[in-house]
Amino acid sequence: MKTKSLFNLFFMSFFVMALFLTSCGSEDDGSDTPADTPDDGPAVATSILLSASASNITLGDSVTFFVVDDLGRNVSNMATYIVDGVSATNPFVFDTAGGVFSVEASYNGLVSNVLDITVAAPSAYSDESTFDATGALTNFTKKALLEDFTGTWCPNCPPASAAIDAATNANANVFGVGYHDGMSSYPDPMEIPETGYWSSYYNVTGFPTVYINGPDTIWDFPNMSQVNAELAETADVGLAVEANIVGGKLDLEVKVGYAHAINEEIKLMIYLVEDYVTTSSPQAGSSLGAGYVHRDVLREVYTDQFGDVIPTSHIGVGGVYTRTITGLDLPANIDNQNQLKVIAFVRNTYTKTFVDFFGNTHVDSPHYDIYNVQEAHVGSSVDFD
Repeated sequence: MKTKSLFNLFFMSFFVMALFLTSCGSEDDGSDTPADTPDDGPAVATSILLSASASNITLGDSVTFFVVDDLGRNVSNMATYIVDGVSATNPFVFDTAGGVFSVEASYNGLVSNVLDITVAAPSAYSDESTFDATGALTNFTKKALLEDFTGTWCPNCPPASAAIDAATNANANVFGVGYHDGMSSYPDPMEIPETGYWSSYYNVTGFPTVYINGPDTIWDFPNMSQVNAELAETADVGLAVEANIVGGKLDLEVKVGYAHAINEEIKLMIYLVEDYVTTSSPQAGSSLGAGYVHRDVLREVYTDQFGDVIPTSHIGVGGVYTRTITGLDLPANIDNQNQLKVIAFVRNTYTKTFVDFFGNTHVDSPHYDIYNVQEAHVGSSVDFD
């Protein structure tokens, strides 16, 4: 009885094990594919999609292309590119002409969608002035321009620059501009013909000298009382500025609105200024060396160096004078186009006798007052206010 029971137990155990092995040898992943069917290998893409970092650019800009297959893999570095039928690099610089360019990519025998890139051609030069008898505000905000006669050779100049920086940061209605003037033995790489000439013409004998809206007020920086007094004055005119780079050229629109009557000759001045300049030169009087940051450096004057006369026919209470200039060349001395600003102001012209820092009297020295000023970063517009 005992031997039979052991045999039966052994037989049942063998039967259960055989059944288990049989079921493990069959397909157990729920699919209909037999277990001994060979694997199909890695998935193969059937299409690719082309995109770009920008589709509307100006002449001279570069565009980066991206290619992704329908399996989600980025194959941009392995793809080849065709721009208007010609093999192209990635990124690609559009520097031959304006218009619409067709871009296509290919990878592993697959051809992408066609992408259109619109390239703005350079603006043709033009200079037009108009006058509308209406459109001006009845009141304008008075603003101040701090004109800093400075030089990289000047050890006393950094405090003036710091005071201007503090003033402009504290009040959005205060702007700064640096007029760099070199010496024969210590040239300033940021000097331009206008700034070198103005120092002599306006009898600037001490550096730094900072005007507040013209030579009639020399700033006793960092005291803000003079600046605040200027801002408290009534503004006879206001300005609006729009500035854009199109096709590597600068397009400008400057408007002058009249809130009150003007009874003398006035002129429009237009500056191109570059902020945060660090590559031109170290600054004497600073321990920062080549890391010194030069603020609001005057790079170009787009009007006559003493301003362009606004015709009397374009002046009238309540009216707006508009000057539109397109296709202006950018100067070669610019380090960073992203830091460019346009400063426009209206000024008069007269002479005045004054005594300089050294006690010298200058009889009938050229002078001017700034009626009002406006500033706009290139790529933006600032309306009347």
